[in-house]
Amino acid sequence: MNVDIKQKLDDYLSAIQTADESEVPAIRSEFSNWYYALSEEDRNQMEPFWKSIKEAARQAIKEIKDAIYEIQKLDDVKIVVAGAEYDLHDWVTISDYSRLHNLKVSRVQNWISRGVVPRDKVLAIPQLNNVKLIKNEIYTART
Repeated sequence: MNVDIKQKLDDYLSAIQTADESEVPAIRSEFSNWYYALSEEDRNQMEPFWKSIKEAARQAIKEIKDAIYEIQKLDDVKIVVAGAEYDLHDWVTISDYSRLHNLKVSRVQNWISRGVVPRDKVLAIPQLNNVKLIKNEIYTART
């Protein structure tokens, strides 16, 4: 590739990468005017440059997609108890529930015992020393 063309491409990339958002349209317009003033032969010489730019962009997009997938996997926390799957974002310990809803632990435990909190909203996990989780919903004692 012609040295002047290579220099212009390098300058363009550098300018785009360091420009403020407001400056980008002018830089692109100036580059576009220069590019379309070139001969067809000069533009064809740039094909490997554009391919490398596209490949770098594809690689960056792939890395971003992979990172998003990993984040989604971290956010997708589930537990399986007795064959049923529970999303742990919906379930909290009794002490966490008490703290979140400004209640005494004894009151929440009493609600569980009396059935104020329905059985299907309480999960005891034998593998974790029978720790109890409660579905994070609003429960009120019947009057």
